[in-house]
Amino acid sequence: ALANGTKPDLQAAKRLAKRLYSLDGFRKSDVARHLSKNNEFSQMVAEEYLSNFNFNGMTIDQALRSVLQFALMGETQERERVLAHFSRKYRQCNPENLNTEDSVHTLTCAVMLLNTDLHGNNVGKRMSCSQFISNLEGLNNGKDFPKDLTLLGGLLGPGEGVKARWARSISSGGKPAGKPTKVGS
Repeated sequence: ALANGTKPDLQAAKRLAKRLYSLDGFRKSDVARHLSKNNEFSQMVAEEYLSNFNFNGMTIDQALRSVLQFALMGETQERERVLAHFSRKYRQCNPENLNTEDSVHTLTCAVMLLNTDLHGNNVGKRMSCSQFISNLEGLNNGKDFPKDLTLLGGLLGPGEGVKARWARSISSGGKPAGKPTKVGS
């Protein structure tokens, strides 16, 4: 039940999710606020919102870019809820990639941290590709993540800095894209 004692309405959640997806009466900055609340209605809205996306065959960073067209703002636990919804949907679309939803969520959070590392203004020394992969050792249900996943579809690779690889656009077939693309831009 909601705070006012009523049961959450699935049809209302579907209507709100559709309006959020099409930005009908909402700004991009409003989306995360509606997906991140800790109640049953917000969870339904998030599930309905994510039903508009098909992540089949996408790498996690590609899928994140497609979803995070809005600013992921708010307190840590609010951002965490949005990423948990994303991880669940990604796992549903790509069950062969990772064994558990927790593994997907771990890699999702690592990609978000990598994004902050690459684009944050207050970051000193940037993370190397080997550091990124090393940070994930043993976190895939006790095993290492497959190299093709930790290399994010070829965006990260040995012999080239993380920032240089991240700057390559997936949609341009791996050709240099000018400046790095932030997840969510």
